[in-house]
Amino acid sequence: MIRRRIFQILLCLSLTISSVVYAQEEQSGDESVRYSIQIDMNRAYVGGICIIKSDESLLTASVVNEFGVSIVTFRYDLMKDKVKIVNSIKQLRGSYVKKVLKHDFKIILNNYLTQKDTVSLPIKYENQKNKITYNLIPL
Repeated sequence: MIRRRIFQILLCLSLTISSVVYAQEEQSGDESVRYSIQIDMNRAYVGGICIIKSDESLLTASVVNEFGVSIVTFRYDLMKDKVKIVNSIKQLRGSYVKKVLKHDFKIILNNYLTQKDTVSLPIKYENQKNKITYNLIPL
């Protein structure tokens, strides 16, 4: 009974947060695209929603889990061709992890730019060295 109630509360919370995120996207006027994202690693996986907003020379990508908690936020400067991690959860703050994420998301965001006109196509990237697979499916 308690588990069912906790599940209902979490479901309501996640729906509320996703509606707030959607409302913020509508108000901002920026061009944004939402993807369902799954990151598979050796021993774990992370799933959620990836929101990519594009400005003139800047792409901002944010990965949010099923409960609306921001996992990581990136900024990709098109002029400098650099990715900067703006915010991340504690577990992703190691220097090697940051380096891998920056490299991988630079490739993923470049793939997004090349497929920008055909947003309905999924984006898949596999980092074979670190055995990490990124799957982004348009919502």
